[in-house]
Amino acid sequence: MTSEPSSDIDEFVRELTLCQMDLFYMIRALTGDIHAASDIRQVVNITLWRKRSDFTPGTSFKNWAFQVARFHVMHHLRALSRSKTVAFDDKLLDLFTAEFPAVTDELPDRHAALKHCLSKVTEKDAELLRHRYWTDQSLDDLAMRTNRSVGTLKARLNQLRSSLKRCIEGQLQSPAS
Repeated sequence: MTSEPSSDIDEFVRELTLCQMDLFYMIRALTGDIHAASDIRQVVNITLWRKRSDFTPGTSFKNWAFQVARFHVMHHLRALSRSKTVAFDDKLLDLFTAEFPAVTDELPDRHAALKHCLSKVTEKDAELLRHRYWTDQSLDDLAMRTNRSVGTLKARLNQLRSSLKRCIEGQLQSPAS
């Protein structure tokens, strides 16, 4: 086994560390499951470490990491498709994972735009978004707690997603100040 120079390992660890949040967000976007995303990211990190000699210096580490992650997400989703509770068609799965952009350097800008747009929502809407995307609780729980119907919450989530999408797109299109 050949020994790697310490500076190469240090650079690899630095690059791996820098892309952890983007890697997690990408996996979460593809799986829709915060717990699966956390587990998959750990497997991706192990794979990246084992395959570190395959990385070509001077190329985008993040894009390489995202390609490895995409493979693991596809594997995870295919495993789910074989379960009795979730049904995915292979063509749909391929389309779904192909939708995520190959070039991911825009994620920090998207994250900043999302943060800006989220700062504009009301506290009630922020609570709804947090409940939907950062907890494992059902909308039924929130509906009972807030004395609103599940249908009302679903409709509001759709409105919020559309509004946030327009806001993010507007932020990304506006010239940097």
